[in-house]
Amino acid sequence: MVRAIWYTAPGVVELKTSPLAPAMPGQALVRTLFTGVSRGTERLVLAGAVGESEWARMKAPMQEGQFPFPVKYGYCATGVVEVGPKELLGRTVFALHPHQDCFVAPVEALAIVPDGIPARRATLAANMETALNAVWDSGAGPADRIVVVDNNLGRP
Repeated sequence: MVRAIWYTAPGVVELKTSPLAPAMPGQALVRTLFTGVSRGTERLVLAGAVGESEWARMKAPMQEGQFPFPVKYGYCATGVVEVGPKELLGRTVFALHPHQDCFVAPVEALAIVPDGIPARRATLAANMETALNAVWDSGAGPADRIVVVDNNLGRP
């Protein structure tokens, strides 16, 4: 049995248990060390504020359920491979997977975390990709001046 976070109604999160299928050839069982909750995307999911026109585009790679609710969502997980190909056994990996204490994923969906990178930090890989894409999309270059505006206005 595994425990996973499910968004079940606006402002409601539940910890649900369910059976986990065994890892098949080409898959690995990962024991989760860390997951990261996205302050932007997952806040929209929690609020039920993902517009119907965005449901397909915002679907996470290993999401279960459907927008608006109930949905098991998330895409920042690091863990240790416990079952799978021997070259992955015991390795720390990153996956675009919802918040769950362990999971089975296709081997090709796992990125090996380089030695020396803490698993906690590797959990931010999806956030780094977003930041990098924002810089690329902006056309910013060396020596450009960039202003970062936080419109959070002191709200948590």
